[in-house]
Amino acid sequence: MRRRAFIKSLATGLAMAEVLPAVGRELATQLKGLRADVAAAATPDAMWSRVRKEFMLEPGFIHLNCGSLGATPRLILDAVYEYMKELELNPVANEWGPLGSRMEGVRSLAAEFLGAETDEMVLTRNTTEGINTIASGLQLESGDEILTTDHEHAGGMIGWQYLARRYDARIVQIEMPAPVKSADQILELIEDNITPRTRVCSFSHVETITGLQMPLAAISRITRPKDILLVCDGAQAPGMLDVDVKALGVDAYASSSHKWMLAPKGSGLLYIRREVQSRIDSAFLFSGYRGYSASSGTRNVPHLIGHGLAMDFHNALGRDRVEARCRQLCVYLRQRLSAFPTLRLLTPTQPELSSGIVTFGLEAGSNGSIFSLLKGNGIRVKVVPGTYVVSGLIPWLKSRNHNALRFSTHVFNSEADIDRMVEVLAGELGPAKDG
Repeated sequence: MRRRAFIKSLATGLAMAEVLPAVGRELATQLKGLRADVAAAATPDAMWSRVRKEFMLEPGFIHLNCGSLGATPRLILDAVYEYMKELELNPVANEWGPLGSRMEGVRSLAAEFLGAETDEMVLTRNTTEGINTIASGLQLESGDEILTTDHEHAGGMIGWQYLARRYDARIVQIEMPAPVKSADQILELIEDNITPRTRVCSFSHVETITGLQMPLAAISRITRPKDILLVCDGAQAPGMLDVDVKALGVDAYASSSHKWMLAPKGSGLLYIRREVQSRIDSAFLFSGYRGYSASSGTRNVPHLIGHGLAMDFHNALGRDRVEARCRQLCVYLRQRLSAFPTLRLLTPTQPELSSGIVTFGLEAGSNGSIFSLLKGNGIRVKVVPGTYVVSGLIPWLKSRNHNALRFSTHVFNSEADIDRMVEVLAGELGPAKDG
């Protein structure tokens, strides 16, 4: 079923690119050429070398922080710029005419990308906006509980902090182990913390701190029979993992496409399962879920078209191929860094619990000093705090210091990038162990 929808989306995406004059036809040609080059590559190394040519990263710069922001391919940026110029030739007519009409096509592409139906998809700017839309549309009673973890991002938590303060509700945080040993360990922690007052469970699909992939399908089998709304922070998954929200069983899923999907900055998606939509009374959704509505207001149409082009780009490469590459590089990075005695792995190694993110804690020294060392050598990673939550709003929320660094690998990276980073680290951490 998803396969048929996927094939249809490829045709739709390229057809959409051809609707407008030169820019659309040129883009369709480039995507077809990319797909042909990938298919014809003699070796995997040759294939990924070809893909890396699509990116504009500075020569010598190693970007290992896609978990914060991805690198948008040149062909997408060029197209967005051309669509911006197209819009300004006749602003009103194009905003609500030839250009604006493509927003619904992007929404349909997004639905296929996440395994949803079009009427369950909303085009947003980021994960924060998506979760805030959910949280601001819910009604709770004093004493109700929102269950989450202490490994959530501030963007995924701020809506729940607002909701808790508004209704005098309680946020319950599970203290997550690092690394997690098994899915059963997670499920037991969740079951132990659910009470008769739990109304919402909010978890990341892929944790921003450790890269743990949460067992959402199993979690949904706990929450749905209890009529607990399961909301997912999906900032770190679409574009890295091949996501199917129906298979995951979540009620709502918010993501940031400017990370792993490599879309223009300020691109996001929100899925809301049809059966729970009546429970979410948000002003942003008051006029419906369409790309443009009275409650959404005027949209940045060229930017939203670029969002759809990022999905076309992933489809041209093959989403399963992208996921495999992200994982392959992450395993290689994990193996190389595990050889340093002063680094402690915080990410699970099991494939079903891991992702394209790996995090290491430092047994000695500070993550800030290692970050600065790498930055000075043209390598960008992420300093990992104990928690991202805005503790100033609710001071009792837990906070820990992992003294860690997070590494994210995507299709523009290579084994040589990782080898270069290991060389730099060896000068500070000492030689790695053999084997």
